[in-house]
Amino acid sequence: MSDNKSMPGGADWGLPGFDFAKLIESCQISGVDMMSLIDMEKKNIDALTEVNRSAYESWRNLMARQTEVFQETMKAIAAEASSETATGRRTEIARQGFEQALANMRQLAETATESQKQTIEILRRRFEEGMASMRTRGGSA
Repeated sequence: MSDNKSMPGGADWGLPGFDFAKLIESCQISGVDMMSLIDMEKKNIDALTEVNRSAYESWRNLMARQTEVFQETMKAIAAEASSETATGRRTEIARQGFEQALANMRQLAETATESQKQTIEILRRRFEEGMASMRTRGGSA
């Protein structure tokens, strides 16, 4: 999720006029690759940004779908209730409405579950990347 505006050394986080790479170079600690640490943390922040974006989109889509379901249900109830043949079928109309509401709730729950799976997959992938990165460096970062 990088914005591809990196300065040499890959340490630009979008702060104009601020050379983060030079700051890190001035804070060298013996045996610690500070740029690797910074790069790893940037990847973590990018992953969290992606997770937040995914969660927001999922929430927005879920709310839009709930609104659609509510509007469809209300239109169907209004149309059915205004029908002249509805007088003797109130129980049947209520049963159908209840079954439709359950089906809609099931669909919304499945949508929410799928969205959560996508979010967890982003986190899992970043965790595995971080662990692989640590293994390649021998645990030094």
